[in-house]
Amino acid sequence: MKKAHQHIHRHKHRVLVSKKQSRYYLVDRLTYAAAIIEPIITIPQAMIIFREKTAAGISLSSWVGFQILTAIWIWYAIVHKERLILIYQGLFFIIQAAVIVGAVMYGASWW
Repeated sequence: MKKAHQHIHRHKHRVLVSKKQSRYYLVDRLTYAAAIIEPIITIPQAMIIFREKTAAGISLSSWVGFQILTAIWIWYAIVHKERLILIYQGLFFIIQAAVIVGAVMYGASWW
């Protein structure tokens, strides 16, 4: 009798976990999509700098500041094993690095 009770209890627990997971499924998927799409939206900034060979209107101090903060987020993601944050901030780090390199090459102002 005790075994039967344990089996029923385990089954109920599985159902509760399943319902909870399905409730967060959409938001989890949208968050992963945003983590990939949002850094991609920054790519045109880097493309403009390299295509036009000018960094006019680019504030180097802002992009370096973004890069420092992104490095902190990457550190956080590694320490806490947060895959989504690591993907998101890792992509941003790469794209921001391209913007910073182009800005330095083509004379962006610091202010």
